[in-house]
This record gives sequence, structure tokens and C-alpha cells, in this order.
Amino acid sequence: MGVFHEIVQKEKYRRIVFKNKIFNTILLTGSVIVTLFIIAKLTGVLQYAFVPEAGSESTVKKRSFVVITNILPYDKNKLLIYYQDNIHGKGMYIQRLVGVYKDKVQIKNGELYVNDIAVDAHLNLKHSYKIDRAFVNELMMKGFSENDFFPFDQNHFVTNLSKNELDNNFFHERFINTGPDHDIFKAYGKDWTADNFGPIIIPKGKVFFLGDNRNASLDSRYTGLINEEEIKGRVIYPKN
Repeated sequence: MGVFHEIVQKEKYRRIVFKNKIFNTILLTGSVIVTLFIIAKLTGVLQYAFVPEAGSESTVKKRSFVVITNILPYDKNKLLIYYQDNIHGKGMYIQRLVGVYKDKVQIKNGELYVNDIAVDAHLNLKHSYKIDRAFVNELMMKGFSENDFFPFDQNHFVTNLSKNELDNNFFHERFINTGPDHDIFKAYGKDWTADNFGPIIIPKGKVFFLGDNRNASLDSRYTGLINEEEIKGRVIYPKN
């Protein structure tokens, strides 16, 4: 019995030591991960942000989170985050970089041209559409709010839709804003609109941003050109 008891005790001790090693390994690994995460956040290598508005839909949904880093290049046509302090307010903006030094930027009938080349085809953007009441009802059944629709006449409404949200079973046509915009005139001194803007040549040290929700974004059309040094990071999630 003495020998058997000793063997049992040794086995219990071995199991305790083994469990302690596993626990210590997990604890150490967790501590390293937390430390790396804190360092990454403090240095800007890895950040996250809450997006309260719909200016970058369809890519970034309203009231969603994005992950940002400052170690990847701030490439053109990518969603970046930048700081602004102007008459519209101060804070961080998430929009797509579309124009850099020497670029010619122009919007014609709602389509973006950079250096006279149409560049929107590969993006799932949102634009304004005039739709009928039946389409409104269909969209509300899919989760749209009544606040997403603006009356146009007795039977039609204007709303912002992506290509993926269009339905050929219902009436829809692009709604192009033709009236001069006060905020755009204030920024550029030109009678341009959100859908017919420019052309403008981007000067040195400046960049031009647009939101993917083209008719619902407070971007460079309204705030003016952005200083390069105000760019703070690049969105890595969602992928864009």
C-alpha cells in the first residue's frame, strides 16, 4: 500500500505541475498579447473607430467599427482617416483618397474622373436615385427607415442607393443635383454641385477626399482641400 500510495501522490503532483505550466503559459501569452495591443494602439499601429454617419456607405456601414493602421502607405483610392477642424466641426473623417498632387479631379453627372479617366466602376458607391412609392415600400421591408426617403413629388421620393440595392422590378433613375451649392461656392468660389464639380488641379501639399456615399458625405467638395499632414491612418477593416 505504501508503494502504491507513493505512486498516486507522484502522479497527482505531476498533474498539478503540468496544469500550472499550462496556466502560466496561457497567462504569459495573454499578457504579451495585451501588452502588444496597448503598444500598437498608443503608437497608432492598430486603432479602431466608431463611425456614426453614413458618408462612407456602402463600404463602411453607419454605426459600425473600423480598424485602422498608420504603418501601411496612404495609397490613392483607399479609405483613409484624417483630421479636420473647420466651420463644419472638428474631428476624424473616414473617406476615400481620390486626388493627390497634380491630379485633375472632376465630377460629371455624378461620375468621378481623375486625370480624365472614369475611376468609379470598381467601387460599390451610393448615389441619389428617384424612386416610386412601390420601391419605397420594398426597401422599408428590407430594413430601410422612413427617414431615408425624401419626397420629390406626390408619387416619387429621393434616396441614396448602391448598385447592389437597385431592383429592376421597380422604377428608379439617377437623381442629379443641378442647383448651385452654397457650401461648395464658399469653399471654391464656383457654382459647382456635388454631381457636377470641377475640374480642379490638386496643388502640392494638398489632397482631395470623397465619401463613398456620394450624395451624403461631408468631404472635400464642401470642406475644401485637405493638408497631407492631416492624414492619420488607413482603414484595413473592412477591406477596401
